[in-house]
Amino acid sequence: MNTRIKKLRKALDLTQQVFAEKIGLKQNSIALIESGKRNISDQAVLSICREFNVNEEWLRTGSGEMFRAAPSSALDALSKEYGLSNAAYVMVEKFVNLKPEAQETIFNYVREVAAAFQSGEISPAAPAAPPTDFSKLSVDEKVELYRQELEKEEKAAEKSEVS
Repeated sequence: MNTRIKKLRKALDLTQQVFAEKIGLKQNSIALIESGKRNISDQAVLSICREFNVNEEWLRTGSGEMFRAAPSSALDALSKEYGLSNAAYVMVEKFVNLKPEAQETIFNYVREVAAAFQSGEISPAAPAAPPTDFSKLSVDEKVELYRQELEKEEKAAEKSEVS
């Protein structure tokens, strides 16, 4: 693998220093890896593949192409196959280019929204706030509305503690 790493770095026209910085290593580590005096960690291999769009199979074994197909080429094929609109194309492109942690944040958000709808707590057609003219309410009515809001918040807090 050491010769393929050197070949990749040269193909990218990067110095050992710049290559190392991009994957979170030191220049001397790259020098030792390229010379075969040090093995590369799986984490560093994954970093190289992610950072430089390298085909992991090629990097590990020498089989296949050095680089993976550019995301836009794969996206173009998906777009044709599924007839994506421009908005859908951009949405998918932006999503696949997010870091895994950001993708997970989006998944969690969608799960929470779906759970709120499924629980029956909210109706998609209901207004966000009931059209109430508070100036016409009595003090007791205002207190009751306030209690109802507190109950909703307590239930939401309990559910978030459970999950």
